[in-house]
Amino acid sequence: MFRPAFRPASRTASWAWLVLLAAACGPRPPADEDASGSAAEADLTPAQELVARSVAFHDPGGVWGTRSISMSWVGTDGEGGERVAVDLEFGADERDFALAGRYRGASIEYETSADGWSATVDGVAQADLPDADRERMRLHREDGMFWRSYYGFLAGLPMKIPDPGAHLDPDIIETAFMDREVHAVRVTYDPDTGGDTWYFYFDPATAQLVGCRFYHDESANDGEYITFEGLTEDGGLRLPRLRGWYVNADDRHLGTDEVGTIRVGR
Repeated sequence: MFRPAFRPASRTASWAWLVLLAAACGPRPPADEDASGSAAEADLTPAQELVARSVAFHDPGGVWGTRSISMSWVGTDGEGGERVAVDLEFGADERDFALAGRYRGASIEYETSADGWSATVDGVAQADLPDADRERMRLHREDGMFWRSYYGFLAGLPMKIPDPGAHLDPDIIETAFMDREVHAVRVTYDPDTGGDTWYFYFDPATAQLVGCRFYHDESANDGEYITFEGLTEDGGLRLPRLRGWYVNADDRHLGTDEVGTIRVGR
């Protein structure tokens, strides 16, 4: 989500890697397309079965990536101050995406399609912004895909877990997360996506996604973890409502993101 500027070291690393991962993963493949970790494979490992169950819980009708979806997204920092308030629009074609609202004290409008992208900040076209403002508003990538890639991955969990380039360890891990028993899946991604290690945590009975954790260097216990609480629903799609961000090393709270009303195109 939009991470606050007061934690530059941790947040810069997290933003950069998550966007690299999202861009490399790309749209979810068709059901019959072969992809690492895909539920379409004939013989699923226990981990793949668990992820498939989670996708069936959150998106039983296959809405994500096939129908338009809109939602509101509000983020607060660790002290409860508002960081961001935006409306997001995901098209049936995952190349179509729009964002409008406020970020870092400025008004931003951003849109992508198969033909390219455009953005304005406080009414000024991104091409006319100083380099420092483009960097601050995350509009610095030449292809302009930062926001689409970032939200496309995080808003699309758990559906985005088995995207191309994902490598799921075969076995399920029985462990604890936030003082509850969970089943976990360990996932690594191709080196060109950053080489980090992710753990995704699921309710053993329902396979609901309840959290995740990522490391740049697992032996150093760096990186962050995210808790998921509640659900917001429409058209059969169930997305986590609250996302709390914490530092692995000391459990420091970085902020909370809340998904408001979602609407699935009919």
